[in-house]
Amino acid sequence: MVFDNIQNKLKRRSLMRRGKEFLKQGEYEKALECDNEALKLDPGDITGIKNKNITLELMGRYEEASKLYLAVLDLTPESSKDWSFKGDAFNYLNKYENALECYENALDLDPKNFEAWNNKGIILKKLGKYKEAVECCDKALELFPQFNVHWTNKGMVLIELKEYQRALNCFDKALELYCGDEMAWYNKGTALKNIEKYKEALKCFDEALEIDPDYEDSKKAKEEILSSES
Repeated sequence: MVFDNIQNKLKRRSLMRRGKEFLKQGEYEKALECDNEALKLDPGDITGIKNKNITLELMGRYEEASKLYLAVLDLTPESSKDWSFKGDAFNYLNKYENALECYENALDLDPKNFEAWNNKGIILKKLGKYKEAVECCDKALELFPQFNVHWTNKGMVLIELKEYQRALNCFDKALELYCGDEMAWYNKGTALKNIEKYKEALKCFDEALEIDPDYEDSKKAKEEILSSES
């Protein structure tokens, strides 16, 4: 029995490793096959569920991916990353207090989990706790300053605090790291709009729309400026 459990665990690890390799190579169908085989061996493994969620999202199968969040709500994670993923599930369901508790559990296990710091900051922003949210963003940036999303998220919180110049500095840093970040362009435009730099704001909204022509918030913000000028 013990030998079988060990063999089962080793096989799952092997399948998950292969799945990650297939993901890196862009072979999503093969990665999904590995995810499914690993979950057959242990349907309640949060890491396996998370891997399948990532694969499905990369395949554009968002509805299927989101359903996997429901599968982790009643499970008890053992690692920091799994607690963080459970937090993502509660966040997706708009259960922010539950999500916050999960991210805090993740950070208790691993204070260097930058994803948990970043996501805790997002939740605190949604709860209107902006100063605490900035502190979490700073922690995420301290651990991983090369990730553009961390800069964008901090900038979004600073907009809520009406600290527009600091927000602009964050968006500039995000775009320096990755110029295809449509959220950074949109939020930079929002900050510029708030300090009445409308021409510069329009350029930012145009950049966001060039990346994502269906970005409704950018469309609306651009229309508001143009209608006020006419």
